[in-house]
Amino acid sequence: MKKKIALLLAAVMVMALALSACTGSKEPNETPSASGTPSEGGVAVVALGYEPDIMNTYSTHLMGDVQATMMEGLLRPDENMEYQPWLATEVPTVENGGIVLNDDGTMDITYHLHEGVLWHDGEPFTSEDVKFTWEALCDPDWDAESKGDAADIDSIDCPDDLTVVCHYNKQTPDFAQTIFTFGIMPKHICEGLDMNDPNNAYHLNPVGTGAFKFKEWKHGEYIELVKNENYWGEEKPHLDGIVFRFITDENTRIAQLKSGDIDFTCNLSFQNYEEYANIEGTTVAVQPLNSWGYIDFNTTRPGLDDVNVRHAISCAIDRDAIVDQLFNGLPTAWYQPWMASDPHHVDGFVSAYSYDMEKAAQILDDAGWVLNADGVREKDGVKLEYEISCKAGGAGDEAIELVAVDSLGKLGIKLTVNNAAASTFTANMYAGEYDLAIGRYITAPGASRTVMYASDGLLNRGKWYNDEFDALSHKIDVEMNDEARKELVEQALAIFDEGMPQVITYNNADVIVMKSNLKGVNLNPTNMTHFMNPQTWYFEQ
Repeated sequence: MKKKIALLLAAVMVMALALSACTGSKEPNETPSASGTPSEGGVAVVALGYEPDIMNTYSTHLMGDVQATMMEGLLRPDENMEYQPWLATEVPTVENGGIVLNDDGTMDITYHLHEGVLWHDGEPFTSEDVKFTWEALCDPDWDAESKGDAADIDSIDCPDDLTVVCHYNKQTPDFAQTIFTFGIMPKHICEGLDMNDPNNAYHLNPVGTGAFKFKEWKHGEYIELVKNENYWGEEKPHLDGIVFRFITDENTRIAQLKSGDIDFTCNLSFQNYEEYANIEGTTVAVQPLNSWGYIDFNTTRPGLDDVNVRHAISCAIDRDAIVDQLFNGLPTAWYQPWMASDPHHVDGFVSAYSYDMEKAAQILDDAGWVLNADGVREKDGVKLEYEISCKAGGAGDEAIELVAVDSLGKLGIKLTVNNAAASTFTANMYAGEYDLAIGRYITAPGASRTVMYASDGLLNRGKWYNDEFDALSHKIDVEMNDEARKELVEQALAIFDEGMPQVITYNNADVIVMKSNLKGVNLNPTNMTHFMNPQTWYFEQ
């Protein structure tokens, strides 16, 4: 998925915090261990390259960075993409009795919750909050982006305040991907609210169980959080607060790193690496992600509905040049929507439609797309003229955009750039109001890609429909044997590559710069963001 997917994935295995102490090195190193007893107090200033659209992690179209400091789920993936217990006392498995596989193809999952957890307003957290979150996500009237696997559950029982029994209508190894990991919502606040109203009491003033509490949102400037003095976890938050400043211009963020006005920023562009790699008093981290860059096609557009055109466009994109020449070699050229960090990815896979301009031209010639005197190809009255869009201010995406404009122009496909602010761009994609779009997916651990590419997938915004892929995708979703899943992924990938709903460009990585005295930061490769464990952050004196 987005983020999250959310919507909701590096030819290297996902590693723990990859740090290089201001040497300018692009090679990730081991995480330096925090020394001594963490100091208490201080406010960390985090610069985000965007402003959140809404504070509900299930509804946001953007990453849930801020939300992750406040909202907690029953489970969460760690830096190795393995699920760990959080509000639940253990990860349910067949071995510990938490998962029961039934003969009819269904399963039951039981969660046991920690005692003594309080919401930020002092109300007790109970199993009823978990059940309510599921019920809210199942409400067809709530237009939430990341409903995830809520529909896979038929009913939930709460035999007591600390026990949740989920009755699934199918068996799936990816049960932890979305629901109960993005965060639990408080029943006593959210019940009866219009969850589509961006201005309701929860969306503007979220209440969670996390280490930090919401204080203020000054739109266009910042969100301020304060320490949760009653945090339930064994490790209490060390910082007094966190301020998320919205600084969309990367040059401004780099300038504020140099001036010391901010303590942490992420999602820095690969192109500017030399600008921020050696700032005095900072540490650089290169974190491989469970994430991929793409050029997405709206297959309802005349011309783009021809797979030959999509194949030709893929052949016109030089992925290696993008990574090496534009991105300083930090991410990895990639061809499949299963990352190197995913055990189900297909080793050594290269698209049948990798970079080859002669092949690209031949494909279009053979398909009857004639190059006119104006330099644009045409067939049956349809000209290959399109808009290409991305989030404004995203230097990496904008760089790929310019490469695409140039390369496709030489091929006889005319592109016009039409970018928009992050929230507008995303809304346009969901509404199908685009031709070609450049973006990235990041998702949780797991082999499923149904939500992105199956006909019924919420993120299948380009309306690519393929019955064979659908069938394989839904088999992947319910196959409990990892080796069998991997075989299914290999078959699905072959269909994906032939159908080409997206050009996969690179296996993404995140570049982070933080002050060298900011310690205890645990970076994460998944859609759960780097801010899941803010209670461990502290300033070293």
